[in-house]
Amino acid sequence: MDRLGEWITSVRVPDEDVQRRGKILNILALGLLVLSLAYVPISLITGYALLRIGQLLTVALVAAVAFWLGRRGRITLSAYLLIGVLIYVVASSIPGRFFSANILFFTILPVLFAGVLLAPIHIWNVLIITVVVSVFRVSQLPPGIRYSMSWNTAFYNAPLLLAAVALVSFVSARATIQTLRHLAATRAEAEAASQALAASNAALETRVEERTVALRRALEEQQDIAAQLQASLSAQQELNRVIASLSVPVIPISAGTLVAPIVGNLDTERTRLLLATLLEQVEATRARTVVLDITGVAVVDTQVAAALLRVASAARLMGAETVIVGIRPEVAQTLVHLGMDLSALRTAATLQDGLQAINGRPGQ
Repeated sequence: MDRLGEWITSVRVPDEDVQRRGKILNILALGLLVLSLAYVPISLITGYALLRIGQLLTVALVAAVAFWLGRRGRITLSAYLLIGVLIYVVASSIPGRFFSANILFFTILPVLFAGVLLAPIHIWNVLIITVVVSVFRVSQLPPGIRYSMSWNTAFYNAPLLLAAVALVSFVSARATIQTLRHLAATRAEAEAASQALAASNAALETRVEERTVALRRALEEQQDIAAQLQASLSAQQELNRVIASLSVPVIPISAGTLVAPIVGNLDTERTRLLLATLLEQVEATRARTVVLDITGVAVVDTQVAAALLRVASAARLMGAETVIVGIRPEVAQTLVHLGMDLSALRTAATLQDGLQAINGRPGQ
């Protein structure tokens, strides 16, 4: 049933208003076709003249042609065919003896059909044609009938009804067309907005993808930089370790003797490093004697003397004896002036004297 209804109302035109009028036309044409064919046997039974049966068959044929044209998009031509056959049927019934003056009021049918099947401007054309044909047919009536009370009243009132119906149909058709145009414009705007939104989304996705790629590249670059910095830090740490080991070198000169030449200022950090390095070497080499050469120390104050005592005490705890060499005369005077007690330490003037003392040889 749905397929049949879709087949009946299908119109091959793109315009929405024409499609709307075409669907209505197909339904009305098919209805006229069925109605006229249904009245043929009724006319035969009731004894109508063959002329009336011929009119019914004519209406059926015209309705079939209008339906065929309507499905192919020829809406205006098809509508004029239907309206024309209605005008013909009504006008041909005016002089009939079986119809009263009220037949004139049936002339509104063509105008009503025009209101739903044609563009608004055509409604006035149909009105003019209907009035002209009706006036012509009424003028053919015998004077006795034409000037009777019923026909005279109907002749003057029917045109007013036709004009009112035409006006209402015209306004309704115009409103319908304007509504359809507004809906079409709204739909076009919505489609344009949808396309713009789709384009915006596509552009946004492209930008997001590009931004993601850029961020991924930046992250990779940051990771590379971090790796390089880590490598540089490791290299710097290794360099610092080498520099630190060079700043406080501990040199094994025999199986049981270590020499630690100290150059420059002996601050807290160098004291800690000297102590750690010296103790590690004492443990590693099992040395019994540690020679601290302070020839390169520019200034010996209370802090430096205390540092030397701490190193000597730590070495003693590890089982090694500490010998301090390289004490210059001004350094000795400074230590005496400071009141430092270095009696627990062995001393020698030079490194050579210290080594000879360790080996048990008298100094030269």
